[in-house]
Amino acid sequence: MKLLLENWRKLLNEISFEDAKKRLETKALTKWIKGMAFDEETKTMTLNPDQIEAAKNELAKLVLEFVPEDLTDNQKGTTLEWIISVGINVPEMKQSFYNAAVAAVETDSDRFPSSARADLHGRRERFVLERYWHTHDYSDQKDIFSIKTWDSLAYAAEKAKKKYDAAMKDKEFQDPEKGTEVFEIPPPYKGKWFIAALHTKAAACHYGKSTDWCTATDTDMFDNYYEPDDPLFFFEDKENGKRFQFHFGSDQFKDVQDVELDEPERDYFIDLLSKVGAAKTLPEFVPGPLAAPVKKYQILQYWATKNEAAQIIYDENTTPEELMAIAEKYAGEGEEEIMEMIVESDNVTKEVLEYIVLNDFDYGASALSNPKLTDEFINSLAYSEDSNLRYMASYAYDYGNGMRNEAVSGEALDKLSEDPEKMIRNRIAMHPFAPPETLTKMANRLMKGETEQEYNRGAMVSNLLKNDNLPTNLIVPLIEWSKTQQNSQMYGKPFDAKIFKDTLAPSAMLAAAQSQNTPAEILGEIGDVFFDNDTGFEMAVMHALTAKRNAPKDLLLKLTKHYDRYIRDRAKAALEKRADQTGMDSLRENFKRFLK
Repeated sequence: MKLLLENWRKLLNEISFEDAKKRLETKALTKWIKGMAFDEETKTMTLNPDQIEAAKNELAKLVLEFVPEDLTDNQKGTTLEWIISVGINVPEMKQSFYNAAVAAVETDSDRFPSSARADLHGRRERFVLERYWHTHDYSDQKDIFSIKTWDSLAYAAEKAKKKYDAAMKDKEFQDPEKGTEVFEIPPPYKGKWFIAALHTKAAACHYGKSTDWCTATDTDMFDNYYEPDDPLFFFEDKENGKRFQFHFGSDQFKDVQDVELDEPERDYFIDLLSKVGAAKTLPEFVPGPLAAPVKKYQILQYWATKNEAAQIIYDENTTPEELMAIAEKYAGEGEEEIMEMIVESDNVTKEVLEYIVLNDFDYGASALSNPKLTDEFINSLAYSEDSNLRYMASYAYDYGNGMRNEAVSGEALDKLSEDPEKMIRNRIAMHPFAPPETLTKMANRLMKGETEQEYNRGAMVSNLLKNDNLPTNLIVPLIEWSKTQQNSQMYGKPFDAKIFKDTLAPSAMLAAAQSQNTPAEILGEIGDVFFDNDTGFEMAVMHALTAKRNAPKDLLLKLTKHYDRYIRDRAKAALEKRADQTGMDSLRENFKRFLK
């Protein structure tokens, strides 16, 4: 039995990353979300099926983010398995994982604030996992599954690190100088800095003693990073002993604790490296030619040039022509930092901004926030042959804190409402400034079957019903039409419109409940439909109804008797708030008597 257990433990520690990721596709995470979402007091589920699925997917992404990059494949696989089996179940972390997973899909900002995802950034946990594996040979707990908490993992990793550092302190690596390219330091830096390119594992381990750099460990991580034309660059401040290591190919710029430097620090070292001279000699394992690093290494040339561009952009004397030259060089090349710097420059002109919009779809939209870009230009995008630019016009109102609310004319929005691209049509359906007559035409085309494939009908009807500009006389017809349409999750299966939850009606009614435009009588009818209806949407609908300013008083009173405590509390709070705002003491007294 003992041998069987040992073999099982060994197998667990030899899990490939791909095999471990398959666990994310099983019911394990769904079961975990359901367990967290179940209210033991009321014996009810607080998330509907769609929210559970979305939260599971978000949790899967979150868990993957906790796996450090600088590990071997088996270490990554074992780490992921440990996080799924142990890490997300640690009491002090369990609720944080759940809040972060649900924050992306839950509309209740009080229960799940948008900051929940950011709060669980995982930096400490990734650092601990990386340290644990990099010092694994010196650990007293080589079986990670014997460790049951994050704090215990941190303690085991710290204990092993001390042993590792002690062992490495006096260790002599075989000929580290043969793989070290020591650069000539020019004034005024001469005597202050030691700067070298590291071309061998021995050199990386020698200069990385007592650091948390994965390339300085007795693993194969150095080989995973090193290329002859993309070595590690090592910096040591001779005055205070501070050390730094750069690897341009993986965008890693680290201090001794393996923490990323901020951009100004990073740029300082790039500028410094671009000024040093060639090594005096080429050791045995250092490739030629004998030249200054900025001339020898193309990847450094790229970063140095980019750094120079940033300095030009920030210079208050930079001309529009110089900004245009930089924009022409970097637009469409995935350079978000450069594009944002140009857009925010005081010297940028509308011509430069227009060029960025037209030539950088990924980051060009940031230019929409600059007031130098005219509304006329933004409106013209709606008539472009490029669907990317038309799409940009469809969501321009998102930029400039309201400055672009009327940038696109009603005529242009009407044109975009019939765009061949469904993502653009959907954007217009939810557009807060879409003319009512445009939304009317979109609704009529939808109900007549003149537009939208089956898979997009659910999104379209929901977007229309959530739009506060939709004429109220269309709300009931759209809801009635949704009762005749099959839910996309049921495609390929027999459809019976009499089965309410198999239609688009539940999601359509939820959208209507979320709109500020839905009349009170319709809200009351929606509340009656969902009060005792098991559709998977009932909790979201009840939540939306309790937030409506015009929700009927009778409906709110009814919801104070709802089986879910959270909905009861929200309904009570809504009635109290309404009484406070109107000074209706009689309402408050009636409400109190009702609760009795």
